[in-house]
Amino acid sequence: MKILYIGIPHTYQLYKEGKNPSHWLYGAVEMEKEGHQVIWEKETSSLLNDIKLVHKYNPDLIFIPNLNIRNHLLLLCFKRIGLIKKPIIAYLHHTPKSGKVSILYSFLLKALNHCFFLSTKTMEETIQGGYIKQDKCSEPGWGPDMDFYNKIEKADGDYFISTGKENRDFDLLIEAFKETKAPLKIITAQSHAGNDYTNLKEKCASIPNIEVIITENTGDVYPMMVKEMANAKALVCPLRQERLDYCVGLSTIADAEGLNKPLIITHNPYHSDNRISRFNVATNKQEWIHAITYLRCYNNISTSSIQKCYQNMKTFIIKYGK
Repeated sequence: MKILYIGIPHTYQLYKEGKNPSHWLYGAVEMEKEGHQVIWEKETSSLLNDIKLVHKYNPDLIFIPNLNIRNHLLLLCFKRIGLIKKPIIAYLHHTPKSGKVSILYSFLLKALNHCFFLSTKTMEETIQGGYIKQDKCSEPGWGPDMDFYNKIEKADGDYFISTGKENRDFDLLIEAFKETKAPLKIITAQSHAGNDYTNLKEKCASIPNIEVIITENTGDVYPMMVKEMANAKALVCPLRQERLDYCVGLSTIADAEGLNKPLIITHNPYHSDNRISRFNVATNKQEWIHAITYLRCYNNISTSSIQKCYQNMKTFIIKYGK
């Protein structure tokens, strides 16, 4: 089967170089491993980009790993009115926006043959909003690429580590670790999606147990970060309470699962209870302090993986790729 992937091909190149795990490509690597021909093409904001790719490659199936309606407007519109017959499957990462734009979402999402979700709650909200029918939706269980993590040497260090950049509550994290005096490494980008972390180093300069490392906002730095995570005592993921309207933090959960590391994470209703039940979930500063100080025993059995996730995706790939 010829599958047109429209996303970030550079991530695939980093995967081929052994720098990044395959789950960053949402099952497309596993499609390739099964013998399907995956055509790796870049998503752009150009209206005609998708149409040109479909005409160029004539794929059996179109796969979009992170559906941004604006970037795929014409493709979905053409599919909806019957000008394009190719089946389309995609991952939707956020619940569709409400208001006037919801009419557009409701029209275009119905163009999908199947929609995968990272969160059951996001899926339920999308179905209840009338954007797409339940029989076209599933949450296959996106998780870590265990083939990647099993090759990484691991040790139990004495420090905690935060490697995220998306809507992170570093103020809360700093306060909790300042009080506990436990060693902490913060590795993050200078800025991300409107979040500015430029003053983070200065803010922590007088706190001896906290080290801040600012990196480029690119996947190329992941090998350094995963090495630091592999040697840490535990991972931490502090999330901004006012931004908990999607499954932010899921990548860190996957890192913790893949590396078999304990994790302290802000409670996010978009993370399923069974997914985070073996981790330390905190809702306020005191719970963070308690979790840091009295880190619970860790269950060494990983419950999710991209390999298992792909098996759940496979039915729809075969169904619509015929």
